[in-house]
Amino acid sequence: MSACGDQGEEPNRFTFRLLLAPRGFPALESRETRDRLLKWSMDGRIAVQAFNFDQNLKGYQQEDFLLAFFNYPDVNSNLKLLSSSGQWTTLGK
Repeated sequence: MSACGDQGEEPNRFTFRLLLAPRGFPALESRETRDRLLKWSMDGRIAVQAFNFDQNLKGYQQEDFLLAFFNYPDVNSNLKLLSSSGQWTTLGK
């Protein structure tokens, strides 16, 4: 049974795409935020990426959505993570 409640039907497949030129994230660029990131040693250890997806999301699909997101090839090859050694890597590595 899928999260949608339909038996035997495959859950909706989402398609995700990395947005290469996001408009920016003003909340992360403010002086107050930068000061807080510095205070907690997070400056340079946080990155923001934007992905879009091709369907409307309903609350009951949250599990399917998250699983689809983290297993989607474009996400795996583009989503940046900070490794325990302090190096940026992608989810797929």
